[in-house]
Amino acid sequence: MFIQLFSNYLVGQSVITIEQRDSFQHEIQKTRVKLGTIAVAEGILTEEQAEEINHQQTQQDRRFGDIAVELGYLTDGQVSELLGKQGDEAMKFFQLLVDTTGLSMDAVTEHLNGFQKAHGFTDEELNAVKKDDFESIIPLFATVRDTTITDLAGLVMRNLTRFVTNNFYFGRMKKATEYSYSMLAGQKSIGDSNIFLGFSATNELDGIIKLAKNYAKSVTVTSSDEVYDAVCEFANLNNGLFDSVLSDDDIFIEMAPPEVYLNQQISGNAYYMPVYIDDSEFDLIISTDTAFLPGDRPHTLNLKKVNLQVDTSKSLPTVLVVDDSALIRKILIQMLNDNGYQVVGEATNGAEGVELYKELEPDIVTLDITMPVMDGVTALKQIKEYNPEALVAMISAAGQKDKLMEALKEGAELFFTKPFNQQEVISSLQNC
Repeated sequence: MFIQLFSNYLVGQSVITIEQRDSFQHEIQKTRVKLGTIAVAEGILTEEQAEEINHQQTQQDRRFGDIAVELGYLTDGQVSELLGKQGDEAMKFFQLLVDTTGLSMDAVTEHLNGFQKAHGFTDEELNAVKKDDFESIIPLFATVRDTTITDLAGLVMRNLTRFVTNNFYFGRMKKATEYSYSMLAGQKSIGDSNIFLGFSATNELDGIIKLAKNYAKSVTVTSSDEVYDAVCEFANLNNGLFDSVLSDDDIFIEMAPPEVYLNQQISGNAYYMPVYIDDSEFDLIISTDTAFLPGDRPHTLNLKKVNLQVDTSKSLPTVLVVDDSALIRKILIQMLNDNGYQVVGEATNGAEGVELYKELEPDIVTLDITMPVMDGVTALKQIKEYNPEALVAMISAAGQKDKLMEALKEGAELFFTKPFNQQEVISSLQNC
């Protein structure tokens, strides 16, 4: 995040071009930071001292640190600390600026001071931003009294890095009592706490599309509804992880199926934070207002099923996949078909899943817990009534412990938590 924010500041100051900014993100991983660059940036060497050591290096086959210690400019301990910072992303960016723009390290430091003043960061806050320390950064950008809001926003940002991309940054959170959007995808958690988490676009969908495609990874996302579905699943992932923390504190909470709304406006209090992937914007929306409504007309997703190639001549274990998310179905179908199983059917809700189970009688059925029309636990009960020996694997987000316990009592043999660990899924199925 620091690199995106600081590079945008430098573009605004006409220090670098937009083209240079964009190329830096691709070059950053290949950059090796010189100890002199780090030492000057840290203020323990002057530019002149670093140049003197570099000059001696051109005449001697010796390391920068050894020469610096010999000249009395650095101690062995300081050299060790500098070596430990060579993988630092901020330092890599500083090195790129020095190498490609002709700026001195002192000039980079001067621009960094201007960036700090422009954002009103203290030295401690700037260091947190430079380290992409979301625990410390989020309170700077989300000055909200409700810790649920800030905690959930921090979780989302960490998961953007883990599951989507590290090439993003975000702006300051704002309160919204009136907020119109072109698209909003999200999910409610209800119970002892009431939380809505969603992602929206006020105009163009470029940011939402990049969020969806980066999260889907190798799974193809083409239509608008497939984009919305992938965004719903990312909301579900975050809600599940956050709700599991609440459950650990004995806070009862249950997740409703994700929903999508188009061209409407919210009702009630919420907070929104702009997020940018490659400069394309979407908003993170969070509300803990019990009266909050994301909209009044949910959009019905038209999600095509996979064209299953079933080879009846092969004696592979057969599987029925039941999930309201096309993305999750595609992931499971690909995973299972690649690992010695044959997916013979897919269903979009529990009711459809029960009917298909009776028709296909597969060896295994996977059931998502949270689905519209009929949830996974209800579908499990009906499948077990039809065939008590049915092998059922439940699919859940992280925060659905109570539902999972109920499913296990009703006879489910396995459960898998999203996002999937392929090795764990296949190993568990093989051991049944």
